[in-house]
Amino acid sequence: MPYVNINGIRTHYQQTGQGPDVVLIHAFTSNLAVWVFINLIDTLAADFRVTAYDLRGHGNTEKTPDGFTSDVLAADFHELHRALGLGPAYCVGHSLGGVVATHAAVLHPEDVAGVIISDPYFPGLRHIDPDMGHAPMWRELRLTLQRVGAEIGEEVDFQRLFHEVRGMNEEQFEQVRRLLGPNGARWLTQLTHLGETTAARDIFEPAGLSEDKLKSIQQPLVALYDEHSPFLATCDFLERELPNCTKDIVPGAEHMALFQNPAAFVGMVLKYLCEMAGVQNPKYKYSRCPDCGQANLLKAGWHVCNVCGRDLSAEVAR
Repeated sequence: MPYVNINGIRTHYQQTGQGPDVVLIHAFTSNLAVWVFINLIDTLAADFRVTAYDLRGHGNTEKTPDGFTSDVLAADFHELHRALGLGPAYCVGHSLGGVVATHAAVLHPEDVAGVIISDPYFPGLRHIDPDMGHAPMWRELRLTLQRVGAEIGEEVDFQRLFHEVRGMNEEQFEQVRRLLGPNGARWLTQLTHLGETTAARDIFEPAGLSEDKLKSIQQPLVALYDEHSPFLATCDFLERELPNCTKDIVPGAEHMALFQNPAAFVGMVLKYLCEMAGVQNPKYKYSRCPDCGQANLLKAGWHVCNVCGRDLSAEVAR
């Protein structure tokens, strides 16, 4: 596995493909494997040079006791960009990764050619989306963990979640595996080491990314929010107030579009990256079938819906 030293931190990354640079930035408590799992890296690598990396304290990147605010993580991105010799990059970030990508566009505009954000919550906009503490996905997780005798509280509290997970016994973990499935259980088991850091507190700090700073972003930014996102007020604000922002909605998803509607997510990311980078004839094209609603990621020359068989030539040509 390739590593690079970033601000004194041994950082794991993967890079493949040729073309304009794209950097993928994962969510809090996640890692770069999510992009592999949904086949986004291979899809984009047909037309772009794709770099994905694990944030500090995540995946195979070294853990630090602190430094998880978005300004510090944006500084890590800047050093990664420099160390790998990247050109102006198109950043794709999910949740916290979207905040980091956006903050990098503010602090290091020479590094960032454009941004696609997937359903992030911005602490600097908490006056616009005040209900983060009662997000539906937290309620669902709480109900699941209550079934195994763990209590994480009504409001989002990652430090309490870390503590509860560390205290689970083998029988409770086995129950969690049955309830959440292998991917959900694997996610929980990766949480414990972050409990020894300031991450749970840091990620809710605005860290200088205020409303005015967001309004100052000049690069093209695509606000890709989920249909049932708890942060749609933020999405509307970005579309209204940023000078070069495009809004789009991932159907049927609620904060986790990568897993809840991966075909649409991958297709929409590809579509907007090609538009921003001026890629004229991408190896893959995204089309949503007007008959059955299926999201199709189509190879060049294949213009048929994968579900109902409708000819999508007209839609692909748009």
